[in-house]
Amino acid sequence: MPKKDGREVLAEIKADESLKLIPTVILTTSGAEADVIKCFELQATSYLQKPVDLTAFEVLVKSINDFWLNKSRLPQQMHQTAASAI
Repeated sequence: MPKKDGREVLAEIKADESLKLIPTVILTTSGAEADVIKCFELQATSYLQKPVDLTAFEVLVKSINDFWLNKSRLPQQMHQTAASAI
């Protein structure tokens, strides 16, 4: 992302009363423990490391969608917002 990194965006989301309850899944190339800790300190919901293999990446993205849109119970307003974002 130009001019901001994901942690800055995460901090802004969690500081905004109207957005802070939205689940935030961090999808990154970093496997560094310090990055994992920082994201959870900023109230990330989940931290996933991107696979380098395209097929594995597609499987991961589909599993994220399936979990959050089909298996996880979210308040109705959040579910509609998440579904429209995809």
